[in-house]
Amino acid sequence: MSLSDQSQMDGMFARCEGAYSENTLRGYRNDLKHFQAWCASRALGWLPAAPQTIADFVDTQLGTRAISTIKHRVDAIKFAHRMADLPSPTDNSAVYLALRRARRARHRRPKQSAGLTRELLEKIVAACPGSLSGLRDAALLSVGYDTLCRSYELAAMQVQHLNEDRSRIRIPTAKSYPFGDGRIAYLSIATVTRLNAWLSAADRQEGPLFRGLHTRKLSDRPLDTTSIRRLIKAAAKRAGLEPATVRALSGHSMRVGAAQDMMVAGFDTLGIMQAGGWRTYAVLARYVENASAASMHERRWNRIGEA
Repeated sequence: MSLSDQSQMDGMFARCEGAYSENTLRGYRNDLKHFQAWCASRALGWLPAAPQTIADFVDTQLGTRAISTIKHRVDAIKFAHRMADLPSPTDNSAVYLALRRARRARHRRPKQSAGLTRELLEKIVAACPGSLSGLRDAALLSVGYDTLCRSYELAAMQVQHLNEDRSRIRIPTAKSYPFGDGRIAYLSIATVTRLNAWLSAADRQEGPLFRGLHTRKLSDRPLDTTSIRRLIKAAAKRAGLEPATVRALSGHSMRVGAAQDMMVAGFDTLGIMQAGGWRTYAVLARYVENASAASMHERRWNRIGEA
């Protein structure tokens, strides 16, 4: 990237600080770097970009990138033009048709993270050692399951977000609540016990709830999302879970597993949406459909067998 392009991009994102989450801006920046580099290699302008340039970009991405990644990059291009007060070339029919081609050529369902259900959670937590890192891991996994939080929401949690007896926690920002309204999440007695053990050992009354450790010393910085994903996989491996299960776990797994457990237990959709902060049913449906189908067929076979 040339210095002028870098300066242009830096200025754009500097204006956006505070208006968008850090994760959103980081994603846009990364996607735009890919588009800018592709344009530079072909001596094409990236801002403003011609509709046909974007359409050709989509076509060339198709062989190596998932449709979700391609759509994210087109969204980033649209974002850049909006921030530059330029008409959006992504609304052009050439781009629309390129995305249609991409969807038809790479038609497949998005991958869903494996659910870290209550059964798996208890196995993993039982295998966490009594060390400072083990207490933190057990508390983080339990809080993630109870609150149905994403990894970046766990990373943003502060000790002061807890109520006095630590039975509730305020989730200040989330994808569904981008402007700080947040939501209140409730913690089970088992989770409160694990959280108390971690905070007592960490001896912290404020600041990041879940911190990193360096040479067994507590950091003042929160765990980032990458560290949380690694932590989940490491804890699952330590508990002796199957390698395929460990690979399928992600920072979303506690959220997925808790939603699946609630569906199987018979909670209504509205209750699950409230617990996880979902605004629409469509996204929730992807989380719980497998668990819901399995539960339905189990009841089906039981009823047929009883008839």
